[in-house]
Amino acid sequence: METGLIRQAKILFLREIKTEWKNRYAINGIVVQLISSVFIASLCFQGLKPATWNALYWIILLFSAVNAIARSFIQERQGRLLYFHSMVDPLAVLYSKMLFNALLSLVIATVGFIVFAILLEYPDWDILRYAQLVALFSIGLGFLFTAISAIASKTKSGGIIMPLLSFPLIIPMIIVAVTGGVYLVMGDTSFHLQNVGIMALIDVMIAVLASVVFKFLWQD
Repeated sequence: METGLIRQAKILFLREIKTEWKNRYAINGIVVQLISSVFIASLCFQGLKPATWNALYWIILLFSAVNAIARSFIQERQGRLLYFHSMVDPLAVLYSKMLFNALLSLVIATVGFIVFAILLEYPDWDILRYAQLVALFSIGLGFLFTAISAIASKTKSGGIIMPLLSFPLIIPMIIVAVTGGVYLVMGDTSFHLQNVGIMALIDVMIAVLASVVFKFLWQD
């Protein structure tokens, strides 16, 4: 049986999907930017080494996801947030946006991988293990940038605060993702479970900390 929090989060999550579907120009712009970035990389690099392929993928995925997720709370009108404040549990708002942005990040990661595979020909490695790492990294991006967007929305210079807060916090995720990816593209799976476990732990920590911090933000 669904609790009030879960029901509210589900309703708000579906609202996020409907809103994004109505304003498809935003996600379309992100996809065009992603494809353009990979296309330019394919013109600049020929016969990429596996480690270079891995590095380019994480870099392009990171900046594409940032552009898509950063507007999460910043784009919300103050009046709508006040309406939510009086009608729903604050955690329902946070969780709905975190889930939506995690899903959006996963879509961007999948599209990016397909475009990379077509234009840059991915090396022969264990795709399933690599996909696990990509999925956890994408979920972490969705969680982290949603939380940072909520903090930035409370300031007058949200566009400046976002990168200042987010990039120092995302460094551990980048290190684990890039290092784990290098091991996989080189055919070494001995550290995979360790890297996946660390990435999953980071995702959980972000979700817990965001839940605690957001309650204080919501009261302001």
